[in-house]
Amino acid sequence: MTAKTALTPETLESAHCTFAGPAISFRPFAPARASSTPAATAGFVLFCVYLLSGFANDWSLRLFGSKAYLSAVTLVLLPLAWLFSGNALRGFHTRTGRCWIAFLLWMLLAAPFSVWRGGSAALIVNYVPRAWFCFFYTCSFVTSLRRCRQLMYVQIAAAAALLLTCAVFGGPGGDTETRFRIPESLFYANSNDLALALLLGISSFLFLLAHPGIGARLAGAAGVLLAAFYAFQTGSRGSAIAASSMFGLIFWLSRGKWKVIALALAVLGALFAASIAGAPSSTLHRLSLLVNDPASSRSESTADLASVASQKQRQELFNTSLRYTLMHPLLGVGPNQFPSAVEQDAARSGQYTPWLGTHNSYTQISSECGIPALIFYAAVIVFCLRSNFRLYLATRDRPQHRELAALSRCLLAGTCVYAVSAFFFHMAYSADLPLLAGFTVALQLVSGAGQSPRIHIVTA
Repeated sequence: MTAKTALTPETLESAHCTFAGPAISFRPFAPARASSTPAATAGFVLFCVYLLSGFANDWSLRLFGSKAYLSAVTLVLLPLAWLFSGNALRGFHTRTGRCWIAFLLWMLLAAPFSVWRGGSAALIVNYVPRAWFCFFYTCSFVTSLRRCRQLMYVQIAAAAALLLTCAVFGGPGGDTETRFRIPESLFYANSNDLALALLLGISSFLFLLAHPGIGARLAGAAGVLLAAFYAFQTGSRGSAIAASSMFGLIFWLSRGKWKVIALALAVLGALFAASIAGAPSSTLHRLSLLVNDPASSRSESTADLASVASQKQRQELFNTSLRYTLMHPLLGVGPNQFPSAVEQDAARSGQYTPWLGTHNSYTQISSECGIPALIFYAAVIVFCLRSNFRLYLATRDRPQHRELAALSRCLLAGTCVYAVSAFFFHMAYSADLPLLAGFTVALQLVSGAGQSPRIHIVTA
């Protein structure tokens, strides 16, 4: 089948075409055009401010001793802009959106059966406006390719602000904690949280590497190298696996594999510089435990023993979360109540246990909200991976769709980082997935692929 109309970003929404490329056929459906109203424009601006407000609060607390309260203001105005945007239901008509709604509904159903109903209610009240709704804000406000580009630049600005924060305030946690983090930060006082944010920042900097301008490419390369430099110093083993997965995926999909190899070599150079200039030997040894058997380690340093103990503790928590999943398969022990359930069980036997999460987002959902909630949650991740993968394959060989290819590659890399990191961190109630999923759906709708793209590999 041949194209019936000229293939431009404006006509993609209504085109039915076949890309003349290496064995790839792309036939999008035609979604309804999104309206561009003053409320939608105001909502987009407010949403961008909200995404940057965390850094404003962090810096304001350090410099002036009080928050900037930008997030509080935008959280009040965003629902109003969303309701009057004319696009409030835009994300509801996609499979990803329906799964996202089903995930929340199951959380609400599980809350009354929680081991601590007050704690679950507090989690939901905080999570829904600050994180869950980000999916629908993105779908409703990001209604054109231009806004997709602008939102990516906002994410790049957030990643740059994180690098600046690392440079100014970052350091080891203390005498006994040598891993790099941002002490007293509202969001990145934990090394693992910081490492994940840096990896997601790398996925955003990839957009600049696809820019035709040499200045943008140099800025993107510098962002990737600096983010890798700081991420390495966190000593996060889960993030190391996620980073390897992301670069492996990019290498596999890239046409210019030599460019990916050059970037990988530059990153290795940055890591070598970090090992000499900044990262203590304990950080290097902690990462080496990924390939070395902890039981065979002969080091008896405090940091080394702590790393081995942390690894064993995570395995025990994982096993416990699986046990709770099997004991409460439908509704779990209550949203955000895994630590409370563990503590209650330990108290009955006269034992003490530290207040710790599952260290696995998938079993966090299954043990706290039930297996159906996990299915909805995992489906959102799968839809995002598939949608971005298909859109990237369909556009990577089309120079006129350079931006679509670059955006889909960034989102594919970011979703890959999140999907792998979720095996090692309990972050199920963060804003990372709703932002990635909302951006993915918005890009699919803008490109015309929607959530039901008919893209297939021609095997002839």
